[in-house]
Amino acid sequence: MEELIRRQQYELAFHLLPSFTETELDGKRREIEELISKSGGLVSRYGEIKKMRLAYPVKRERFSNFGHIEFFAPKNAVEKINKDLALNESVIRHLLIKKEEERITKPRSIKPKIVPMPEASKIPDSEAVGKKPKEEEIKETEELDKKIEEILEKL
Repeated sequence: MEELIRRQQYELAFHLLPSFTETELDGKRREIEELISKSGGLVSRYGEIKKMRLAYPVKRERFSNFGHIEFFAPKNAVEKINKDLALNESVIRHLLIKKEEERITKPRSIKPKIVPMPEASKIPDSEAVGKKPKEEEIKETEELDKKIEEILEKL
């Protein structure tokens, strides 16, 4: 485990020529893994290589076989891996990036702000519910009825 601490984690994405068969693709993936291990790297995981259509032609190819590999390697080995992949004729394009360390932070506890409710005895029932007292409601409905009758008589 101490070896992994001194090494940085990287991810390699690559496009291979579309003319390879599945058995040839496995061989090419193993070639890339060997290249990494010869440079002092250690492959942690790899993805399945899939055929895909490219958005634009790369080295006159419209399709490619795309794959990716995650590995640990010393910082000085990455330059050699990059150069070797650039010289490899079966690799159309590649990208090698350094993965950031995942930092997990503990979220602060959030305490809800508690606002005391006013006592029920201090608030009249009409304000607590948001309604007018019954007497006012009755007067308003009577006034509305009278206005409606006046309008209907005029018609």
